[in-house]
Amino acid sequence: MNAFTPWLLFLGIGFAGLAAAQDALKPAAFQRSGTDVFQRISSALDPASCTESAAKSTWMKEYIHIPDRFERQLIVMLPILDHVSYQARKRGLPMEYALIPFVESRFQPKAVAKGGPTGLWQIMPETGRYYGLQIGGKKDGRFSVIQSTDAALSYLQKLQIMFDDWQTGIMAYNAGDSRLRSSLRRQGLTKADADKRLPTGLAPHTYAYVKKIRALSCFMFDPASFGVNLPNDAVFTPLEADTDPIAPAPDNGN
Repeated sequence: MNAFTPWLLFLGIGFAGLAAAQDALKPAAFQRSGTDVFQRISSALDPASCTESAAKSTWMKEYIHIPDRFERQLIVMLPILDHVSYQARKRGLPMEYALIPFVESRFQPKAVAKGGPTGLWQIMPETGRYYGLQIGGKKDGRFSVIQSTDAALSYLQKLQIMFDDWQTGIMAYNAGDSRLRSSLRRQGLTKADADKRLPTGLAPHTYAYVKKIRALSCFMFDPASFGVNLPNDAVFTPLEADTDPIAPAPDNGN
């Protein structure tokens, strides 16, 4: 043993202790509850999103059918709803965008529709490729909750910057931003209005899309009025991507 050995041993023990202390400070795998998710969403939604007509619309009745079964479905959706709302909040996007997968797929990552829309967000092949997703085969990125959400929110972020209005952004997501921009320009408009069916000439389901999001907003604000008890006590482990700190949601007067 040379003269430096005791010091090396001491340093080794010191570094080992430091590493152990740092490990102790690392956040352990933790769980989140339904309360965390639903409060995040309801506190960030714009109260104006829930209109009187939306609260009385038939959309939620069509979604719910049987309240007890719908509550069980919400429990299954929780980890994905958590991911989508967490990432939307992290990007500073309107929380209305986090409700899109409910309309598109009922939060089903493996959903496939005729004509090409695929996955949680029902992303078209060309849109997926533009935002870096592999399209086709077993590794189609549209089937990945994390990859598809990153791509969809990147697109929605672009639409939010473009229109500065969640309603117009959602209609553009459904109809295509090029088509919506052309319609707005021809009709001398800067924003869309689904209630007034403006711009005119779009598919009925594009106007209905916004109404569905409004109905879902009403549900998030007051689920009891729809005969549903939110699974606030349900506990789940969030995805690793959803454990970084984010800014608190703005106070929208809820």
